[in-house]
Formats: sequence, structure tokens, C-alpha cells
Amino acid sequence: MDWKKLCADVAEWAEAHRDEFVKDISDVCRIRSTSHNQLDCTNAPFGQACRDMLDKALEMSSAYGFETRNYDNFCGSAVYGDNPDNDSIGIVAHMDIVPENMCNLANDAGGWTHDPFDPILSEDGKYLFARGTCDNKSCGIMALYAMRYLKEHNIKLKNNVMLVYGLNEEIGMRDMPEFLKREKHSKIYLVPDAKYPVCISESGNSRYGLESAKLEDSNLKDIWSGVSNDDWCDATVSVPSKEAYAVLSGVDPMVAQWATKFYDHTKVETLENGDVKIIVEKDEKITASARLCHVLAKCGLIKDPKTMEVLNWLDWYTSDTTGAHMGIACDDGPNAPLSIRFNYIRLIDKKIVLYTSILWPSLADKEKILAKAEETWAASPMEVRQRRRLDGYYIDPKDPRVEKLARIAKDVLGREDIPYLTEGGTYAQVLPNAIPYGATVPDRVRLFGMVKGGAHQADEYCDIPNLLINMQIYVRALIELDEMYSK
Repeated sequence: MDWKKLCADVAEWAEAHRDEFVKDISDVCRIRSTSHNQLDCTNAPFGQACRDMLDKALEMSSAYGFETRNYDNFCGSAVYGDNPDNDSIGIVAHMDIVPENMCNLANDAGGWTHDPFDPILSEDGKYLFARGTCDNKSCGIMALYAMRYLKEHNIKLKNNVMLVYGLNEEIGMRDMPEFLKREKHSKIYLVPDAKYPVCISESGNSRYGLESAKLEDSNLKDIWSGVSNDDWCDATVSVPSKEAYAVLSGVDPMVAQWATKFYDHTKVETLENGDVKIIVEKDEKITASARLCHVLAKCGLIKDPKTMEVLNWLDWYTSDTTGAHMGIACDDGPNAPLSIRFNYIRLIDKKIVLYTSILWPSLADKEKILAKAEETWAASPMEVRQRRRLDGYYIDPKDPRVEKLARIAKDVLGREDIPYLTEGGTYAQVLPNAIPYGATVPDRVRLFGMVKGGAHQADEYCDIPNLLINMQIYVRALIELDEMYSK
């Protein structure tokens, strides 16, 4: 096939459908599809908004002439082709989003400058602003348009193309196991939730929810660190806060001032009821969570021994982000060395609650790491109430599929890039034979630097010209993969 001619034709078709494409992205981004785990609700296992999102995606796909399938509302798909055995090449995009204000309190970038669910196109037509435009709804619509091109140009493939609309990627990926129970596995899945040319490795990630026993006699009345969203159900997905604080009763404000004056970035306020509020700030080296735990453990203002036991352990645990104190530090590659995060701390029902996560290189001995973690929890004054695990992802950069996909990206984009790795996680971690492929083009324009405009950030936006180029990449990739998987 004349690939140069094909890409030129796709580019012309994509440009002719630009307005329609922008409208379709805008329509799905008007739905506030934050995912909630309500698995016992058969009508909407991830919440009504995600069900509305699924209905809209399937309605749109059906209007373009594709067969649609609903997998008991856990997710859905659009299918092109008539393979008698239902053999397929899959594309999986997630249509759930993080809340619009998820990260606003975690940095100094400020909030949205417009309604995040009323999409706005820039005057030059290059950028569409709304929650979900970057991560990941525009990629799902881009893949739908690649399928439209194949269909409208009567390009027959031996395998079907199956576009899967996921609904739970942001808080656990519980949709994909349900999908795999209900659908024949595709021969390969492309996941357009990364960047080009190909992602070959994603860190493993284990998340834990820990809580203390009830602290009935404690003068610790409140503790707060880490940003989540009050109406979002999963606090394991949280980000660091600039500040953390604790509220203590029965403490003389002057004594509190004296007891904390030797700690950096720490101040004391007196509340109207006489309680004192200890506030700490993060700096370049110490998170607010770690600083707060240290100050509370060492300042001598906590009167209850059981509370002190918990705080002493938290001080120890949050003092090291490398895992060395747990005996799990490692740098087995190819990702960054193991790291520990402990962003979220609360006092709930008189119990101190900590959400923490351990990220490890994809080639590390994860069973050893997790066994050591369990030993740590067992020896602590905390009890594990929640466990979530994603095993990471790795594919050999010399794998023929990787080499083919990288070559396609190189040819279309006209640039030489090498396969890359990330700490982030995509559906590739829970799907067989999956490869994260695009849809972000390297050196994407950052209108606001790195603090706004991207995934999970305020003023999130997608690049319309780059998404149109993506259609060229995906049309060609589907054709070449079909040839590879038809031999």
C-alpha cells in the first residue's frame, strides 16, 4: 500500500470533518463522568454520570453505523467489520474523568478560568478546553473517527476493529475484568492514553488504606493532609497538599507556640473554642504530611499514649520515601526507583486514616515488595482496610509490534523518537497483549507550562491539529496490525 497517499487522504478527510469532530468531543466532555464504585448497582455500576457517558458514546457510535455492545453497563464497545469468529484488533479509551477541582489545591496554578463542562474552542481553532479533553475522551473520539474513515472508504480488514469505551480507569480499572469476562479477547489492544512513539513500561502501584483503632481519650480532634474530592469515592487517588494541620484540645496556646517554635514552616493558631491548630507547610524536601507527623510526634502536646503510638509510627513511616526503612528499596529498572507516597491523612470517627501507595519499577520482584509491605502493616498500630494493586507493565522494545508501531509514528510524525517509560498507569496493566500508543504527540505545546492545561489539571485542553494527525497514525496502524494478525 502507498502509505504516503493513504495518510494524505486521511489528512484531507480529517480536515473536512474537523467541525464535526470538535462537536463530538465537546458533546462527550459536557458529561461530568467521574467514576464511582457502585458495583452492586446493575444499572450504573460506576454511577449515573458514567452510565450517561456510556449511553452517549454508544449512541454516537451507532449513528455512524457501527455495531454497539453494552457489557452490563461496566463498559461498551463499537465494532467495525464482520469477522465470522469475532476476531478483532482492540482500541481502549476511558471516558471517565477526575473531578474538575482534583488538583487545584495542590499547586499554585489557580483554578479553571471557565466552566470545565462547557467546552470552549480557542479563536485559532487549535485547542479545545474542558475536563476530559486531554484525558481521555478526545482519544476515544479520535479512534472512532479512524474507524469511520475505514468504514466510509470501504477498507475491509480481516479482523474486526473493536473500540472499547471504559468507565473506571481513574479509580481502579474494575471495568476491564468485567469486559474480559463478557467479550472475546482481541488479538492486541492499543491504548491511546500515553504518548508516541510507544510506551514500553509503566510502574507497578500498590495502594493501601490504613486506619488506627478508635482514639477515645485523645486530645487530637482533627488531622488533615492531602487533597482529594469530597464527592469522589476513592481517597487512594489523592495529591499532596501545600499545607497540613492538626487541631488539639486542652493545650495552652502559649505552650503550643513554645513547643513548635523550633520546627520549620510551622505555625499555631488559636480557634474560637480555645483549641489550637498546628499548621505546617511543605518545602522542596519534606511533604506537608511528613512534616505534620513529625511535629505531632515530637512536640509533646499529645497526651494520650495510644495516639502517640500511632503518631510515632507515622513519623517513622513518612520519614522515608525510598522504602529503605521497610527493606524494599530497589532500582531494578527500567522505571524510576521504588518510591512511597503518603498524601492523605484524616481523623474519621476518632480513627487516624492514612492512604498510602508504593510505586515500584516494572521489572522489580513485586511479590517480595508486597510481602515486606504486609509485614510492615502487621507490625504497625494501623490496620489495613483497603488494598489495591496494579502490577505494572513492560514490553520488550524489540518486540515486532513495538517496532512496527514506532515506525508508523516516525513515518507519520516525521521525527525520530524512542520508546519511553512512565510512572503512570493505563489499561495496558489489566488487558492482555495491550500496548499504550499515543495519542499525545511529543513536544506538545504547553500553553501554561507544566502546572495547568494537562491531564488532571485546571484548564485542561486537547490539541485539535495533533488529534487529526492521530487519525493518520491509527488508520495506518489498524491496517498494518490487521496484516500482521492475519498471517
